[in-house]
Amino acid sequence: MVDGRKMAGAMNNRTVRLAAAALLALLALCGVLAQPAQAARIKDLAQIDGVRDNQLLGFGLIGGLAGTGDDPKSAPFTAEAIANMLGSFGLQLDPALVKVKNFAAVMVSADLPAYVNQGDRLDISVSSIGTAKSLEGGVLYQTLLKGVDGEVYAVAQGTLSLGSVMGGEGASGGGRGKKVTTVGRIPGGALVENSVPSTILKSDGGIRLNLTHPDFTTANAIASAVNDALGSEMARAEDAGCVSVSVPLKYMANMVPFIALIENLDAEPGRLAKVVINQRTGTVVIGQDVQVLPVAVTHGTMTLTFGERIIAPAEETEPAPEAGGGGLEALSLPATSETATAPSGVTSAEVLGPETGLLLKPTTAEQVAVGLNKMNLTPQDVVAIFEAIDAAGALLGELEII
Repeated sequence: MVDGRKMAGAMNNRTVRLAAAALLALLALCGVLAQPAQAARIKDLAQIDGVRDNQLLGFGLIGGLAGTGDDPKSAPFTAEAIANMLGSFGLQLDPALVKVKNFAAVMVSADLPAYVNQGDRLDISVSSIGTAKSLEGGVLYQTLLKGVDGEVYAVAQGTLSLGSVMGGEGASGGGRGKKVTTVGRIPGGALVENSVPSTILKSDGGIRLNLTHPDFTTANAIASAVNDALGSEMARAEDAGCVSVSVPLKYMANMVPFIALIENLDAEPGRLAKVVINQRTGTVVIGQDVQVLPVAVTHGTMTLTFGERIIAPAEETEPAPEAGGGGLEALSLPATSETATAPSGVTSAEVLGPETGLLLKPTTAEQVAVGLNKMNLTPQDVVAIFEAIDAAGALLGELEII
C-alpha cells in the first residue's frame, strides 16, 4: 500500500523544485531588466569646445633608396624638388640631369594637439605620391609642415619605419599579408615650432562642452551633474550636442581647476538601443536596452520563438536547470514534448532541434545572441535572423550591419 504521507511529501518536493526553477528564471529576468545605471566622467562623454587637434601637411623628399625610387619620366616633380633642395645650398642643377631612382617624393602628415609647446615632438605619417616601388630604408629630409592657414607649425625629418600590412588574412593573423612599402611612419619625427592658441572662454563668459555622441538624455544628465555640484543653475543643455557652463568669477584668472572639476563629475549617459553586427567576423555588439518583442522565426530546419514563456509539462524526472551564459538559463527537454504558455510578462525562446528541444529564456537581444551562439550558427545565419527580427518590427532598437 502506498503511504499517503510519503506521496504528499514527494508531491510537495516536486512542487518546490518546480517553483525554485521558475524563481531562478524570474531572478535572471529581473537581473537583466534591473541592471544598475552606469555613470561616466564628463571628460569621457564630452570635450571642451576650442580644445582640438589641427592637421598639418607637407611635401618632402626621401633619399637613400636602393634603386626603388621614382621614375623621372612619370614623376618629373621629384627631380625638380631635388634641384630646388640643392639650390638652397648654393648648387645650381638642371632637373633633367638629376637621377632620381634613389629618391621619392612624399606627402608628410601629422596631427598637432592643443596645448603642445615649441620643441615638443609629433608622430608623422609618410606616403609616396610618385612611382616609387618601395620606401624601405629611406630617410626623410627636412620637411615643413603647414596648417590650413599656410603657416609652418612643425618641421619633420628622420628615418622611415615600415610595417603596415595589407590584406584580410594577413591583417587578422590568419595568413600571410602583403607588406605595404610605400607608406610608413616616423615616431617623434616632427619638432613643433609654433603652437596653435586655444580659446575656450566664450564671449558670454562661459565654456561649451561638445558631446562625443550627441544625445538629448546625455546632455541633460551632464547639465544636471554640473548644477548639482556647483549648487546653482550654472549649466544648460543647448541641444543634443552641446552644454554651456558659466564660469564663476573666481575662476576667470585661472580656469584649469574649474575645468578639472567639471571633467571629473559623473553623469549617467543615455544608453543607445543598438545592435551592430560585423558580417565578416560574426561579431555582435548589443546595447543594454535592446529588447525583443514576441516573434517567431523559421530559419532552415529550425523554428525559433521569441517573446513568450514556454514550459514543459510535468515529467517523471524533472530536468535540472543548468547555468547559461550571459544570464541565460537553459533546460534540456525532449523534442516531442508539448509546450504550454505561462503567464505573460516573462519572455523566452524555444529552439527545436532534430533530437533535443532546448528551452531558453532570453529577455533581451543580448540573450537572444547567446542562445543563437549555442546553436553554432554561421555569421551569415546570425545576420539573417537579426535582420528578420528587425524587419518584423520586433527589435526595439537600431540594427547596423558593417
